[in-house]
Order: sequence, then structure tokens, then C-alpha cells
Amino acid sequence: MITSKIAANQAFTQVNRMHKIDDASRQHHGRDETIKTPKGETVDGIKAEISSFSLNPSYQFNTEFNAVVKSIRIADKAMSEIETNIEQMESEVEMFIKQYPPFPPGSEDRVNYLSRFAMLRKQIDQLTFPPDAGAQQIIGRSSNGSAGDWEIEISGKQIGSTIRRQPVHPGQEGLALPEINAQSTDAQVADMQKALGPARQQVRQSRNMLAEDAIRVIRLAENT
Repeated sequence: MITSKIAANQAFTQVNRMHKIDDASRQHHGRDETIKTPKGETVDGIKAEISSFSLNPSYQFNTEFNAVVKSIRIADKAMSEIETNIEQMESEVEMFIKQYPPFPPGSEDRVNYLSRFAMLRKQIDQLTFPPDAGAQQIIGRSSNGSAGDWEIEISGKQIGSTIRRQPVHPGQEGLALPEINAQSTDAQVADMQKALGPARQQVRQSRNMLAEDAIRVIRLAENT
């Protein structure tokens, strides 16, 4: 099991390398393509002249595999930004709590701090809606109340590899960060502070688990 941030970053370096190689290969051949997302939508690929390569079974695998790799990269990037947001919240919440005397209710400084906390939490939520259906399936909210993993399909067939869901939105199914607004009490801010540390650790663990899944998918591709 990958248990460090460095190991996770090394895994995604390998993912990025494979993604760039595949991009270069497609640009070299100059062909059109259609990529299927986990929800079945089609996304226009590189605009180019259709060639016989599009009928090559190995190219079919590379095209759809490339879509999987892209989703993994987008999901990991979003989780990295979420971790940064949480660290920023931890720092600012600590400054708020250590303020003495405390900011009085309704004061401009207090409202500014609370509004800032609310904005950072909202940004975390927005980051779990990346412009990629596969990445959304990995890190976003469950659309049907289930926590199903992503069973990868190539050419309509499952290939025996799964990307586990890693919900990192601020809701209860995800990071469980309390909601904050301009009227929140000191006790509610304290509850937020208690939740931030576990949330940060959860995001790091989720990135590690996604890296493990990425390596498994890469090895499968290398042996196909």
C-alpha cells in the first residue's frame, strides 16, 4: 500500500508520463477519435483526418485508456487543491480562535473571517465538480445514493480493474465539514477546527488510494 505523499506523487508522475506519450502518439498519427466517459457521453477528440488507425484494436484500447488516465489526473489535481484549501482553512481558523479578546458578534473582522471560511468550504465543494465525468465519479457526490466504484470498460467490456470512489466533497458522505456562515458561533467555528485535521488526512489517504488504483491500471495497460 502507498502510504506517503511522495509515493503518491511518484505514481502520478508515471500516469502523467503515459498520458503525454499517448497524446504525442495521437498527434503524430493525426486522426479523429471519440472517447466514451463512464456515463456514456462522447467527447470529440483531436480534429484530424480519419485513417485506418482508428480501426486498430490496440488504438481503440489506447484511446479509451487515455480517457481513464485523464480522469485520474484531473481527480488527483482537484484533491491536491482541496488539500491546499483545507490547510489554508486550518491556518485561518486557528488565527480566529486565538484572537483575544474574541471578535464581538457582528463585528466587521468577525464577519470577514466567517465569510472567508464559508468561501473556502464552498470552493472545496466546487472542486468536486471537475469538467470530466470520470473525475466526478471518483471524487464527487453520489448521484444515486450509492457509493459504487468505477468499473473500467474498454470497448464495452470490463477489463477487471476498478477505480475506487474517493468522495472528498464537504458533505457528510465526504469530508463532513460543518457549514459556516457570517452568523456562526464560536462553538461552531471550534467544531470546524476539529473537523479540518481529519479531513486533511482523509484527502491524503484518498490520493494515496487513487495512486494505487492508477498503478494497477497502468500495469494492466502495459500487459495488454
